[in-house]
Amino acid sequence: MSSIKVLDKAFQILNSFGDGNKSISLKELTAITRLNKSTILRICNSLIKHNFLIKNEINGSYRLGPGSWKLGSIYNSNFKIGTEIRDILNQICEVTGQSAGYWVRAGKKKVCLYRVNSKSELNHYVVEGTTFELNSATGKVLLAYTDKNLELKKEIEKKGYIYTAGERLDNIASVAIPAFDNKNLFKATVSVSGWKQFFTNKTVPKYYKTLSSFSNQLRSLLSNE
Repeated sequence: MSSIKVLDKAFQILNSFGDGNKSISLKELTAITRLNKSTILRICNSLIKHNFLIKNEINGSYRLGPGSWKLGSIYNSNFKIGTEIRDILNQICEVTGQSAGYWVRAGKKKVCLYRVNSKSELNHYVVEGTTFELNSATGKVLLAYTDKNLELKKEIEKKGYIYTAGERLDNIASVAIPAFDNKNLFKATVSVSGWKQFFTNKTVPKYYKTLSSFSNQLRSLLSNE
């Protein structure tokens, strides 16, 4: 097995962890990655050695280790305005009652860089740093401005936002707008998301209005990034 293939498999294992998979058993890793158990054990032992995984010796499950946190912290430190953006997201969350997020593109994925989850029991909960495919409203905004998707860009410029429902998760809807700096350079997408029953013909325009009310504040912040 080449070193590159081993790396690919190691990243497969690390990318298995997420909001709903904070602790994963060997059996679950086998099902998720479709790698054989001996390969997973060998790679996990190496990841444990370098502090990227921790093994629970009682039940044999794995969770991310401090090495993963260190790299995440270094990545996040490239964005020096996190506190201010989270404050904006918190205000958006309070006004709309929905979860608010700040998303950037990383290769062929979208990353939730900053997040404030709604305090409602019926909320859309996402952990900062989680990655997804470039779908739903946030993914479409990122595609519009990073892939120069003219059709999507035209839709955003006409309405000011993109709304999707049930695209990634059946019960979840979202409204997203692009965020620019003072030079009008695209930087990210900001969204509200929640159970689609709360996204109606009346509330969607209100959510957009709330998001857009912070556009100038975001411009100022992103210009100082």
